[in-house]
Amino acid sequence: MKARLFIGTVAQIAAACPLTEARAQPSGETNAQCARDYEAGQEQRNAGKLLSARGTLRACAKDECPDFIRNDCLAWYDEVQEEVPTLVFAARSEGRDLTEASVLLGGRRLASRLDGQVVELDPGSYDIEIDVTGMQPWFRHFMVARGERNRLVQAELVPLGSPTKGAKRVVAPASREPRSALVPGLFTGVGALGLAGFVSLGVWGRSSESRLSGTCAPNCSRDRVDSVRTKYLSADVSLGVGVASLLVGAYLFLEGDESDGRKAQGLEVRAGANGAGVSYRGGF
Repeated sequence: MKARLFIGTVAQIAAACPLTEARAQPSGETNAQCARDYEAGQEQRNAGKLLSARGTLRACAKDECPDFIRNDCLAWYDEVQEEVPTLVFAARSEGRDLTEASVLLGGRRLASRLDGQVVELDPGSYDIEIDVTGMQPWFRHFMVARGERNRLVQAELVPLGSPTKGAKRVVAPASREPRSALVPGLFTGVGALGLAGFVSLGVWGRSSESRLSGTCAPNCSRDRVDSVRTKYLSADVSLGVGVASLLVGAYLFLEGDESDGRKAQGLEVRAGANGAGVSYRGGF
C-alpha cells in the first residue's frame, strides 16, 4: 500500500513538472514584451508622439507585467493623457452653425460631423481643411501645443459663387513718367556755385581788409574801403543764392514729379549790390 502511494506521488510530481515548464515560457515572453513597451513608451513621449506613447504605455501597464514596470507605465500613462492636445472644430456661415462637415488633415479624415466632440492630435504644425457641401473649402495652418486642451477652431464658410469675405480689390497703380533730374540738378549746381563764391569772396575780402590794416588804416581812402565792403556784400549775396538754390533743388528732388504737373518753365537768378533772389517759374 505504501509502495503504491509513493509511486502515485512521484507520478503526480512528474506530471506537474512539464506543466510548470510550459507556463514559465509564456511568462518570460510577456516580461520581455513589457520591457520593450516600457522603453518604447518613453521614446515616443520624448519624440512628441503622444498618441502612440499612450497606447504603448497602456500595454505595459497590464497586470501581467512586473510590478515596477506596471507602476511606472501607469503613472506615465496618466501624464501623457494630460499632455495630448484636444481640439473642437466648428463651422458657421451667414450666422448659422453647420454640422454636416468634414475635417481633413493631409487627406486623412479627422471628423465627418461637427457635433462638439473633441479631436486628439499630437503636438505640432498642421494644415486643416473643412469641407461643407455648397461652401467654399476653408483652409488654415496652425500650431498645436503640448497640453493644449479643448481649443476651439472656428471656420467661417462662404457659399460657392460668393466673393470671399474680406477679399480686397487690388488696383494696379497708374504708370508714371520718369522723373526728370534736369531742373533739380540745375538748382543744385547753382547752389554749389553760390557756396563756392561765398568762400572765395569772403577770403578775398578778408585779404583786402588785412592789407588796408597794414598800410593805410585808419586813414584809407573811401574807394579802397568801399571795395572791401563790396567783396563782403557779394560774399553774403552768393551765400544767400547758394542756400536758396540748394533748398529748391532738394525740394524738387524729393517732391518733383512730372505726372503731377510739376513741369519747369524757367529759372531766373538775380543778384546785385542791394540783394539777391532766385525765382522758378513752374508748378510745385
